[in-house]
This record gives sequence, structure tokens and C-alpha cells, in this order.
Amino acid sequence: MLLSTAVLAMVCWTLASAVRGHGWAIAVMLSLVALAIWVLGQAMLFSVAALASAVFGATQRKTLRSPFANETPAPQILPTDHHVAD
Repeated sequence: MLLSTAVLAMVCWTLASAVRGHGWAIAVMLSLVALAIWVLGQAMLFSVAALASAVFGATQRKTLRSPFANETPAPQILPTDHHVAD
């Protein structure tokens, strides 16, 4: 909680400096706005993809199985109890 308060205080101080016309503050704020737009865009694209997968992928969902599994178990090779005479 203290860390988020400190970060938001720095953002607000930078915003106040940008409003006063400091070039560095304007550049930092533009970068933060661009970063926020990018993150929101990524979240929106993920939400659209998840929704499309939930709607259209539900009818095409396949049961996951091992490609090596058969309907019957594999034959077992068990050692014999008797020894072969040499």
C-alpha cells in the first residue's frame, strides 16, 4: 500500500510539472499514457480472444488423449519363473 501511494505521488507530481510546462514531465506523462493505452489494448485483445474461444471453441473441443494409448492395454512381458538349462 505504501509503495502504490509513493508511485502515485510521483505520477501526480510529474503531472503537475507537465501542466506547468516542463518538457521532461510532458515526455514522461506521454510515455505513461502510451504505456497505459498499450496495456489496455492488450487486455482488450485478450478478452476478445478468450470470448471468441469460449463461444466458437466449445463445439470443436476435443477430448485430450495420449497418441500412444490404445483401447486395450499393451501386452505385458513378464519374466518366467523357471530357468533355461544351459
